[in-house]
Amino acid sequence: MADKKMKRALTLMPVVLFVFLFMTLATVFSKYVIAAEMSHGMVSGAYLLALMVMLFPASSYGQMVKVIPSAGSAYAYTQKSINPYAGFLVGWSILLDYLFIPMVNYL
Repeated sequence: MADKKMKRALTLMPVVLFVFLFMTLATVFSKYVIAAEMSHGMVSGAYLLALMVMLFPASSYGQMVKVIPSAGSAYAYTQKSINPYAGFLVGWSILLDYLFIPMVNYL
C-alpha cells in the first residue's frame, strides 16, 4: 500500500481570518458597551492581555504541528501524546465549547 500523506493546504491567512470572525461574534454577543462601562474602559486592555496570553498556546500548537503532523487539533495532539480516551474527551469539550460559548455570551 502506498504511503499516503495529507496535503497541507491551510495557510496563515485563513487561520487569522477565522480567529477574527470568531472574535467578532464574541465581541458582538458580549455587549462591548456594557462591558466597557463596567470595566471603566479597560475592555481593550483585557483583549490585549488575552492576546498576549493566547500567544503561548499558539506557540505550543506550532511546536506540536512539527512533532505530530496530522489533521486535527487538540484532539489529535492529546490522543497521540497522552492517550485516545483523553483525546476523545478533549475533542468533545472543544465541540461543546464551539456550540455553547455563543449561547452563553448571548445570555
